[in-house]
Formats: sequence, C-alpha cells, structure tokens
Amino acid sequence: MSVRHAETVRLPWLNTLVAFEAASRLGSLTLAAAELNLTPGAVSRQIKLLEQSLDVTLFQRSHNAIELTDTGRAFLSHVRNALAEVRKGVREVSGQAANLTIRAPLTLMQRWLIPRIEHYHLGHPGVDLRFRTIGAAGSDRIDIEIRYARGLPAAESEGEMFLADTTAPICRPQLLAGAGADIQPEEVLALPILQDTADAWSWRQWCKGAAIPFEPLGRSMVFDTDEAAIDACLSGLGVAQANTVFVSSLLESGSIVQLCPSVEVVLGAYYAVIQTPGRVPEAFVTWLKSQGSQMELAK
Repeated sequence: MSVRHAETVRLPWLNTLVAFEAASRLGSLTLAAAELNLTPGAVSRQIKLLEQSLDVTLFQRSHNAIELTDTGRAFLSHVRNALAEVRKGVREVSGQAANLTIRAPLTLMQRWLIPRIEHYHLGHPGVDLRFRTIGAAGSDRIDIEIRYARGLPAAESEGEMFLADTTAPICRPQLLAGAGADIQPEEVLALPILQDTADAWSWRQWCKGAAIPFEPLGRSMVFDTDEAAIDACLSGLGVAQANTVFVSSLLESGSIVQLCPSVEVVLGAYYAVIQTPGRVPEAFVTWLKSQGSQMELAK
C-alpha cells in the first residue's frame, strides 16, 4: 500500500514579504524604502522577486504610483497576519519590546494622531507607545517631541515638518439660521466669535487672507487652546477657527460646516524632533510624514 505525501510548498523569502507589506501599507516604494532603510530600487526588486515566486501580479504600476491588484489585496491580509505573529513571537522570546514616548500638542494628539495609531500598529506591532501632552509633568524620557511653529519655518528649524496647519472658520449649521455656508467673510464676523488664543492669531491671519479687518461685530469668547474653542463650537456657542484635517469626520457627517471654503490660510506647521536617535523613532517620523501634508508654507 503506497502513501502519497503532500507536495511541499516553497515559501517566499521573509524579506520579500516585509517589503510587500510596507509598500502596500504606505502606498509608495519610496516611503517603504525609507522605513526599511533600503533604496526604492531594492524594495522594487524584492516585490518583483515575490511576484515571480508566486507567479502572480501583486501591484499595478504607473509612473509615480503603485496600486494593489485584487490578488495583492487578498494576499496582503495573509501577510499582515503572518508578520504580526512573527513579530509577536520575537517580542515574547527576546523580551525586547520597544517603547516609544511621544510628546505632542493636545489637539494634534486627540484629533489627528490618535485616530491614525491603529494604522501605525499594523506595520509596527512590536512598539509600545506612550503619549504626553506639551507641558505635562513626568519623568519619562521623551523620544520624539512634536512642536508647533507659527508662520514660515526658519532655515535652522529642527526636526521634520509633517503637517501644515491650515485654518478655516467652522460652526454648527444651526448657527447660520438658514444663511448657508457660502456667506461672505465680513458676515462671518457678525456671528459669535470663538478665539483659541488671547491674541486671536488664527482669526487675524484668516481675516488677512480674506482681505478684511478683524473687527468682530457680535460677542466673542476667548479660550487658551484650540481644542477648547472647537468644543465650544460643537456646543453651538459660535464660530471657531480650526484645521479642517482635525475636524474632517465632523465636516463629512454634517455636524459642522466650513464657512467661506475659498478662504483657507496656512498658519504654521508641525515638526517632529527626535530626542533619542534610533531605528524606532526614525521609523515613527517616517510614518508621520506618510500621514501628513508636505505642502509648502506660503507667505
């Protein structure tokens, strides 16, 4: 009686799977190369080797972009699960879980960073993150500090810019009393104004962009953080200035509306400064840049 043995499936090299997962997650060979400390050409060759070993096409390639095929998307779910298990095993047997402490402004953390953390963990499951807000007390070593700078960056600015800070007036639709979101800039100042700083920096810069003086005609309230001003806006107390990226889900749901959408002003930018050099902090900054906006700051 003969026994048939199942044919052994030859598995791809692990580094080809890592390159494929990184390129899929970041949507870019260049960003994947930066994360893996390789050249874009090396990442491309790894993916081509993987495609040849599987005899399938995983990406559709154009001049400046890559896009997963249906086969690539199906394979990606298996690769992600497999790599997550491998990384988990490495952590368990080596006891070398990486810790990364990040200090960042409150609004950026709550409204931009936290909603994206799950995406970061898909590619970096072995990193435990610790967050601190600017000014918070604590003895933890800060590995990455996210700083905000008004206006144009100075030539000697430290760190990597990853997100431009634009501003636009937002409010609850009920506040407009049927007037619509396309009201004129000077009409915005007739509504209750919510300031996020005592010097009304964001309002003054927006009015400058709209070519009108900052002269509120109604009541105003002053807060010391943009987060508090946004919360007051959500409570229907008036019109606040906010980075539309921070409130995109609220705009999409219709909970708030953006007034005068043709007037959107750049106030400054967010920078990531690595305080503790190393592979993990550098990879986190690379990820930040992949999530943010690299638009030029204009005068």
